[in-house]
Amino acid sequence: MKNKILKTAAAVFAAATVAAFGGCDILEGILGGGLHEHSMQFVAETAATCTEEGEASHYHCDGCGGNFNDRYGSEQLTDISIPALGHDMSRVDEKQPTCAEEGNVGYYLCSRCGGTFSDEEGKTALSDVTLDKTAHTYQADVWKSDSLIHWNECGVCGEHLNAAAHTYGENNACTVCGYEQGSDDVIIGNEADISSAELSIHFIELGNKYTGDSTLIKVGDTEVLIDAGSLQASAVEIKEYIDKYCTDDTLEYVIATHSDQDHIAGMVGTSNRGEYNGILYSYDIGTIIKFDRSNNDLVTDKGNPTLYSRFLTAVDYAESNGAAVYTGLQCYNQTDGAQRTYYLDEEQTISLNILYNYYYEHDSSDENNYSVCFLLTQELENGEENNYLFTGDLEAEGEEYLVEYNELPEVELFKAGHHGSPTSSNDVLLSVIKPKNVAVCCCAGSDEYTDNNANQFPSQAFVTRVSKYTENVYVTTMVSDNEDGFTSMNGDIVFYYNKAESEDEGSLKLWCSNNTKKLKDTEWFAANRVWG
Repeated sequence: MKNKILKTAAAVFAAATVAAFGGCDILEGILGGGLHEHSMQFVAETAATCTEEGEASHYHCDGCGGNFNDRYGSEQLTDISIPALGHDMSRVDEKQPTCAEEGNVGYYLCSRCGGTFSDEEGKTALSDVTLDKTAHTYQADVWKSDSLIHWNECGVCGEHLNAAAHTYGENNACTVCGYEQGSDDVIIGNEADISSAELSIHFIELGNKYTGDSTLIKVGDTEVLIDAGSLQASAVEIKEYIDKYCTDDTLEYVIATHSDQDHIAGMVGTSNRGEYNGILYSYDIGTIIKFDRSNNDLVTDKGNPTLYSRFLTAVDYAESNGAAVYTGLQCYNQTDGAQRTYYLDEEQTISLNILYNYYYEHDSSDENNYSVCFLLTQELENGEENNYLFTGDLEAEGEEYLVEYNELPEVELFKAGHHGSPTSSNDVLLSVIKPKNVAVCCCAGSDEYTDNNANQFPSQAFVTRVSKYTENVYVTTMVSDNEDGFTSMNGDIVFYYNKAESEDEGSLKLWCSNNTKKLKDTEWFAANRVWG
C-alpha cells in the first residue's frame, strides 16, 4: 500500500512538472526511466499574405510536437503565427480603350499581392480588368503608298492596315491604289527604324540661318562624323543629335574635309573660362582624317589665334587623348599607319574609301578644293552594292581631277558639293555618278554669301544640272521671315538601309524630321527656281 501511494505521488509530481515546464525530456526521465532527447527540425518563416496568416521561424520537435525558439529546446513557443497583413488598396479609375491601346474597368489594386478587386475590402476578386482595343477607323478605298507597298491608314492612331505589294497593270499603275511606277521613287521610312538600320546617313540641321555641313554615318556601334559647321555655337546642336545615336561617347572616325568655318567651327565649339565644348573636346575619338593643306592664317591682324588655329589645337588635344591623326593624302597613299579603306563593320561589307584629290598635294586659290573626298560603299546581300559620295566643297577644277584620277561608280546618294553652289556639282561629275538621291546642306535662299537670288544656295545652276538625273533632291533648312530668320525645309535628312517585313531584300529609305517633300515640290522652289 505504501509503494502504491509513493508511485501515485510521483506521477502527480511528474504531471505537475510537465505542466509547469513543458519538457518532454523531464516527463520521459521521470516516467520512462530514461532521458528524452528532442528530435528538432528547423522550420523557416512563412510570410503572411494579405489574407493568410504566416508562421514565424522556429524549431519543432517531432517527438513531443513542441515548438521552440532554439535547437536546445530551452524555451517553448506557445504561438508561432504571424497575422495576415490585409490588403493595401488603391483605386484605379476606368480607362476607355482606343484602337491604339487597351483600356480597363475601374477597380481596386492591392500593392502587396497585386490582386485586383471590385471593392475596397477585397471581397470580390477580378480575374481580368482589361477592355479590348476598339476597331481601327479607316476608309477601305483610300490608300497611301510608297514605291514598294500600299496601305490603308487608321485615322485615329495612324497604323498601317492591309499593307500589300503593288500590282502593276499595263500602264505601270498599281491596279489597287493607282500608284504610278517611276524611276525617281524613294521609299519613305520612319524614325523608329533608324537606330537598328544596317547603315544610316544623317545630314544634320544645324539650328541657325547660316549654311554649314555636319553629317553622321552610323554602322552598328561605329559612328563617323564628317564636318561640324556652321558656327562654333553649333557644337551644342550637333552633340544633341549625335547623342541620340552614339551611346558610348566614342566617335570612331572624324573627318574634317577642309578648313572653312562652316565645316570646322563645331569641332572647336565655344569657350567657357578656357574650356571648349566642341566635338573634338567632347568625345573619345578613334581616328581623325583631315585636309592636307590650307591657305588660312594662324593668327589675326591683332595677333590672336584664328579659328583655323584653334581647330589645329583641338586636333592636338584629341591626339593627346589617343586619337590617330592622318591627312587625306596619307590615307590614299597608305603611309604612316593610315589606310585608304576603313571597314565600318566586322563583316567588312561597308567601307569608307578615301579618294584621290589632286589638291591634296597641289596649291589652289580656292580653299574648297582642298576637301577630303571619299566614297562609302555597301555590299548588298544580292551581290550588288550601293555607293554614297562625299566631296566636301570641291569646286569645278577639283571635280574634274576627281573624275580623272578615280574610278567613280553611279551612286545612290550624293551630298551636293559646296551646298548646291553654282560652281560645284558640275556635269563632269554628275554625268559619271548619276545620283539617284541628293542631299543639300544649306539654308535655302539665304543672302549670307550673295544678294543674287539665282546664285543663293541651292543655286539655279545646280538645280538645272542635277535635274537631268533625279527629282530626289532634299534640303535641310530655308530662310524665313520669323524672328530666327530660318525654318526647316526637310530638317534633319536621314537615308538608311534596312529590310522591312514586306521586302525580300533590304532597301534604302528616307526619313526627314520635318517632311519628305522634294525640293521641286516646295513653295520656296515655286517662288525662286525653275526645274529642268
